[in-house]
Formats: sequence, C-alpha cells, structure tokens
Amino acid sequence: MFKAIQTLESSKEFKGFKKQNKDAFLTHVFYMLDEANENAVQIGYYDKARDRITTFVIEGNSIIKNPEAEVFKEQETLMHPLELSKVKIDMKEAVAIADRLQKEKYKDEIPVKKIAILQNLPVGQVWNITFVTRTFKTLNIKIDAETKKVVFEKLLSIVEFGKK
Repeated sequence: MFKAIQTLESSKEFKGFKKQNKDAFLTHVFYMLDEANENAVQIGYYDKARDRITTFVIEGNSIIKNPEAEVFKEQETLMHPLELSKVKIDMKEAVAIADRLQKEKYKDEIPVKKIAILQNLPVGQVWNITFVTRTFKTLNIKIDAETKKVVFEKLLSIVEFGKK
C-alpha cells in the first residue's frame, strides 16, 4: 500500500492533479479482493473546497486518473485525511484478522467477495473490511489500523444493507 501511494504521488499524473488541487488530501485506499483486481488498488483524494473526490487506479505500472466525482452529503462526514504514520498493519494482515474472525464467529457465512478500504472514520483510522457472503449477507469488520483491534463488526442481509 505504501509503495502504491509513493508510486502514485511521484507520477506525472498525480503531480498535475496536485497543481490543480493543492488542498486535496489522501482519504482512502481501496482494494477489491478478487482475481480480476488482484494487482489493482484505488487511491482517493478529497478536495474540501471543491467538494470533489478524485480516484486513481494503479494496476502494475499503469496509473489511471478517474474523473473527479461529487461527494454525497452523507459521505462528506467520512472525508478525513489518512494519517499514514499511524498505519501499522497492511491490507493483507487486516484481511487475515477479518478472515479469522469470520471463521470463528460467522463460519456459516462463506465469503464470495471481499473488499478492503483504509479510511479515517468517526470510529478511528481503520481497515474497513466487507465480505459479501453466499447467503446474501454482508459482514462488515472494522480493524484499527494502528492497534490491530476489531472496533466494529456487523452481519446484515443485503436487503437490510440496502435500506440503510
């Protein structure tokens, strides 16, 4: 993850973006954990003055800047800068912690899709891990990125998730 951020921030694509968006800050690092996306990471930067988020996709040596997007008002409260100096575990370790919890407490909920996002949320700076299960449920686990402690876990049916 740190390598991907370093690669991005030293690229001409990012430097051009940063010239136009001086106050934009790193807000998330997103992984879709499947075969099709195993080498891809999405890194998002939020510009509060413009209320826009720009996401870069890094896959291998390729960097793609997605068009900037509007931030929904309910998302705006979630836009806090990441403090990388406080990130003590990487995505793989966070997913391993989530996998252990799933196998211990939710063993009948077999994941078919996994998503991992490093974010700074009201509960703290966390790896926000979501499993979509065979039984059409989502298991959401938030792991403190510094202490490795599980700070939140919840299992919801996808029907309930859509109502939230």
